[in-house]
Parts: sequence; C-alpha cells; structure tokens
Amino acid sequence: MTKRIRAAVISAGAWSQSSHLPALAAHPDVEIVALSSPNGETATRLAAAFDVPLGLTEWRDVLATKPDIIVVSSPPVAHEEQVIAALEAGAHVLVEKPFALESGAANRMRDTAARAGRVLLVGFGWPAAPCFALSKALIDAGEIGPVEHLTMHLAVNTRALLMGGTDGGWGGAGNSDASTYTDRKISGGGSAAVSMSHQLGLIEWLAGEPIVALNASTYPPGRDIDLHASVNAEFAGGGSAAISSASTHAYLARPQWHMALYGSKGQIWLDSVADHVRLVRANGDVVEYGEAEASGLYDSGAPTKALIDCALGAPAPTGLTAQLAAHVVAVTDAIYESARTGQKIRIPTA
Repeated sequence: MTKRIRAAVISAGAWSQSSHLPALAAHPDVEIVALSSPNGETATRLAAAFDVPLGLTEWRDVLATKPDIIVVSSPPVAHEEQVIAALEAGAHVLVEKPFALESGAANRMRDTAARAGRVLLVGFGWPAAPCFALSKALIDAGEIGPVEHLTMHLAVNTRALLMGGTDGGWGGAGNSDASTYTDRKISGGGSAAVSMSHQLGLIEWLAGEPIVALNASTYPPGRDIDLHASVNAEFAGGGSAAISSASTHAYLARPQWHMALYGSKGQIWLDSVADHVRLVRANGDVVEYGEAEASGLYDSGAPTKALIDCALGAPAPTGLTAQLAAHVVAVTDAIYESARTGQKIRIPTA
C-alpha cells in the first residue's frame, strides 16, 4: 500500500484555485493537510472548497503540519524566505515563476535544495504540452542536429494584469492582487519576467544548452513594467535565438506560441493554436503532426503532478528544475540590464 503524501499550499489564491489545488485533490495518494493565504476569507473559502482541514493566514503555521510536499504560490518577492523554510522543514517544493526577483535569491534557493537533499521544482509547465514534448523528442532523436537558430514568439493576454487589472482569466471567484503584477519590487518586472520566463526555460530545455549573451529591448521603453520584450540571444554552442513576448488584449484566452527551430539535419515549425508541428528533414522529407500528437493546450496542473511524482520517487523533470530556473533568472536580469543600457550582456553559466 502506497503511503499517503501530505501536501500543503502556501499563499493559495486564484492560480492555486485553478491549478495546484485541483491537481492535489485529484490524486489518490495525496492528502491536502493545510493551505494558507494572507487573506483570511480566501483561506477559509479555499479550504472549504477543497476539503482542507486547515485554512491558515500565517504561512509559517503550514510548516508545523509537516507536509511531504509544499506548493509555494506567493508573489516572487516572498519566494526566497518561504521556499528555503519549506525545504529546511523537509518538504519537496514546487514554487511558481518568476522564480526570484534576482539571481542571488534564485541561487540561494537552488543551493538550499541541494544541501537539504530535497526536490525543488519551478512552475514551467509548458514542457508537458504535447507540441513541445513532441518537439523535444524529435530533437533528442537527432532529427534536427545541433541547434543553429531558433525563433520563438509568445503572445498571452496579460496586458490587463500588467496595467493594473485583477482578473487573470484563471477561472473561479478569486482575483489576483494588482500589485502582484504592477509593482516591480513584488513581481520582478513585466512581460520579460512574467511571460518570457516561460519561454527562456522552454528554449534552454529544448536546445539543451544555456543562453550566454544577449541584446534586448522592452516596451514601453524605460518602464518598470514592460508589456512587450524582444531578445537576440546566443547559445553556449554558438547558435542564436530571436525571442519575443507580447501582452495582448483579452481577445483570446489561449496563449499563442510560434516557433521555428533550425539545425544541420532539419527544422521544426510549431503553431500551438493550430495544434500543429511540422518536421522538415534536410533531404526534403516533410512530416506533419496534428492535434492528436501536437496539441498546444496547457495543463495548468502539470507542475503539481510532477511534484507528486517526485515525492513518489521519480526524478525531477529536466524542464522544471531549480538549476534551469536559476539560469532563467540570470538571463532575465540580463534582459533588463540590456534594455536599460543598450549594451550586449554576457551571462554566467555557473
């Protein structure tokens, strides 16, 4: 008989209501023992909705219940303190992205997990989407060869949030606190931090190598909270990438991903909205993949399910690791530095 996994959520809110808590509640081997929210009404409402015995307002009280796994769903400004405390309390941890406000905090969380011998995952859920899982499988099978160039554009309807709105379209009755997205000291930035962090983790996971240098610009220029970001990046192996992220009006809830990836042996074209991946080999062969294999739908519970799997003994998925996420924070820092100075920025890989 499998031992029940004791789970808890720190700083549960609108996103946890639609992603973390449903995934935890649906798993037969998981018992949710506590959740917290600084808003007492939210804590009580979510505890009742998911049959959680303790709905708390003080996150430290969650640790006293000794969970095996903890989801940290607070704004980035709180991540370092809460994640390190959860790891040191003996839990495996999933923390939402952006991982950290700056590289120092990201590295400290990563290193604490290593010292504690605990798994620390970051909420990069897109590697689980079939279109990207398929693309990674094709790359790993040698269909593309070394990555020479990649272009990726992401458009997602975060414009209202970044301009002070509270409805992120997560579903349910809960809204996001406006400052979570509009105060850089809380969020770490705008589109480059909130949306492009997904892209950066995904790109480095797909390419299998880190970004080591970049030039970037953000829009509006000079604003703390950017709506759009553009990056020209270099990989450690010599390849290049053109990356852009746009915050759209709320005409389409589904994120729009478009990717073209070129190597010495072939290329991949991806359109997440069309549920389409095309492989073009160097000899001219074309293989088309449709919705059955290349769906672009996002499973918001995928990172939570990965945390449960890790607690059951599975290895950490390579697309969600703290090591990857810490480098993404370093790249994000470089994006904002380049946008501010107009200079090419080099990024350490250690």
